[in-house]
Amino acid sequence: MQSVTLKRQAKRSIDELSEEKVKVAVDFIDYLKEKEEMEATLEILSSHELMEQIAEAERSIKKGKLEDFIPWEKIKRNV
Repeated sequence: MQSVTLKRQAKRSIDELSEEKVKVAVDFIDYLKEKEEMEATLEILSSHELMEQIAEAERSIKKGKLEDFIPWEKIKRNV
């Protein structure tokens, strides 16, 4: 099933639940969100390459070498 279809189905199912069960569903959805975020964090932390890039960026910040970074104005145009 496509993501949009699944989300519609979930919303319909939630609409049919009692308020008490909706609270449980929201708690579970929050848990799943947290779990997904934790998995993403662990993926970053386990990447030696990414961790080295982060450390290098922190060193540049401490040295005040802002020219090592791309200005936010330039980045947000491409997002």
